Amino acid sequence: MEDGIRPNYYFLFALSGIIFASNTLYAAEIKPAASVTAQYTDNARKTPTNEMQDLIISTRIGTGIDAGNGPFQLEAETSLQHEKYIKDSYNDQQYFKLNASAGWEMLRDRIDWQMHNSFSQQSVNSLNPDTPDNIQDSNVFTFGTNIDYRISGRQSLTLNPEYRKFSYEIQNTDNQQTALDAGWNYQLFRTMNVGVRGGTNRVDYDDPLVTDYTLNSVHLTLSSTRSGYSYGADIGTTRVEREDDNNVQGITGNIRWSFDITGSSNLRTYIGSEITDTNSSLLDSSINPDESNFSYTQISSDALRNSTMRINYLKDDARLKSDAWIKLSRYDYEFALLDRDVQAVGIKLTYPLSAIISTGISTSYSQTELTDTPREDNEFSFGGNINYRLSRRLLATANLNYHSKDSTIETASFNELTLFARLSYGYDFNL
Repeated sequence: MEDGIRPNYYFLFALSGIIFASNTLYAAEIKPAASVTAQYTDNARKTPTNEMQDLIISTRIGTGIDAGNGPFQLEAETSLQHEKYIKDSYNDQQYFKLNASAGWEMLRDRIDWQMHNSFSQQSVNSLNPDTPDNIQDSNVFTFGTNIDYRISGRQSLTLNPEYRKFSYEIQNTDNQQTALDAGWNYQLFRTMNVGVRGGTNRVDYDDPLVTDYTLNSVHLTLSSTRSGYSYGADIGTTRVEREDDNNVQGITGNIRWSFDITGSSNLRTYIGSEITDTNSSLLDSSINPDESNFSYTQISSDALRNSTMRINYLKDDARLKSDAWIKLSRYDYEFALLDRDVQAVGIKLTYPLSAIISTGISTSYSQTELTDTPREDNEFSFGGNINYRLSRRLLATANLNYHSKDSTIETASFNELTLFARLSYGYDFNL
């Protein structure tokens, strides 16, 4: 990271000011964490031939901060990880991660200011495996305000100006964005709201050879929340105005539904199509990782239409925790030859054997088909783990995982078996 990108200094400076200019730090819950992992792999470079075995020793330290009282809000997780490849399949690696949000409620229920910074590692080529030679640091910074003006007991206006900055270590797609969203909301019934929202987002790339553009959109909205279920729908249009006059326009919107099957289980569905940019998709995944999966998206300076159907089933009770999903997506880039169809399905189960021992299994399958070039990838993974809680803060974990990829590009296929043992202290890393 010495020669790479770093988290936004404006965010770190403002965050320090919030902490030391208020009582946020005194009310904060600070949760330190550390872990040591020994991982064996029979194919460290994830190649179809000449597989190389290796032992990877990983050490990680981090902390979580949660301060949610008063006008100042702060949530942050950060970690630093060092990986040593004993048999030198790769040079030693070091990864820093940060996901932090800070806010100030200037006028209660009227005006609040928000900042967000996410520093993470993303794939250079989303079709290639996540080996060190295909990973780049990326940073997302946003700063804006939410203005809520209540016209009456049923009507309100919202205004949300925001500045965004995206930085990438390898790809030449660094850019700045200025966005403005506005909306009108009307409570039609006690449990139903209708409205209109519109927005404009100017995308300016640092590279003068990359075409800048502006995304403009307007949508009609509907949402309803009742006991045990909720639903919503947006329908409208989005237009991409490019400086080279190759403009694009189309109908966009979504339908979403959430239903509580029991007190501990929930079913969520989403069907939608949007015209956006990959930077905004990365921002969504950093803020709502459970709702947005960025792993299938190829980072690009082009605008794209992202059409998705997603079904999620979640269950969390004392006997069994489960997470199952189905996702069908089509990514249509406006000009870049990166179009693809993705089908993915998976399930994750966690079963507590006792108060201190739990076990889990997970499996997933995905098919990615490129529509501009003759390539199809089929990936399958299966894994199991057992966790033993040595004390309230100390956890031992053993994991076995099999991962295979079958591609029409022979050099992209591989099979890998990994086994790791980990000793961790403190809270669970979410990064």
